[in-house]
Amino acid sequence: MVALSGTRAIGALLMRRWWGAVDFEPSWRGAAFLLGLIVVLSVAVIGGGLFGLAGTSWQGLGWRRERLGREIVRGLLAAILLGLITLAFAVIGTRLLGLKPPQPAAGAATVSAASVLLSVAFGFLVASWSEENVFRGYLQPLFISRYGLGPGIVLQAALFSVAHLGYYQAWPYFVLAFIHGLVFGWLCGRDGSLVAPFVAHGLLG
Repeated sequence: MVALSGTRAIGALLMRRWWGAVDFEPSWRGAAFLLGLIVVLSVAVIGGGLFGLAGTSWQGLGWRRERLGREIVRGLLAAILLGLITLAFAVIGTRLLGLKPPQPAAGAATVSAASVLLSVAFGFLVASWSEENVFRGYLQPLFISRYGLGPGIVLQAALFSVAHLGYYQAWPYFVLAFIHGLVFGWLCGRDGSLVAPFVAHGLLG
């Protein structure tokens, strides 16, 4: 988790410095930055941390083929639910609390095939891939084995929210991340597959 949070914090600082926001522009530089994040997170966090130090496996993290179609549908439905919750938070935050929504990078404001492709790649291959493996794949089963199902899901959701330091600037966004973590944790459950939370997280990422 330390490696993941550190990588994310450094990434956020670089994105703010280069593009003025926690976002990336649809360019070759943005694509190269995204590719670098994927490699670092996969090798350092998942390969070195979860496999090398923790001694886990793909199966142990929750990557299973059983009930694949059902898990994908559950992920799609959860993404719709969380999308509505996120929209409600955005309305409450901007209209009632006077918060400014996160500002995209200058080049990211233009909708194009490249920007859509980069957004999908970031959502699934960076945010969902790394965070689901760490929080729902590794930490949640560890917490559940020690404290039980409910407390285990709550604990990983709390850490998931804290891990977004540097990306969010106002407390309501951390509450929203906590809610997302609860839903992702519920999708995974005690012995469940990571497919459903991976799909839901990737679509929201």
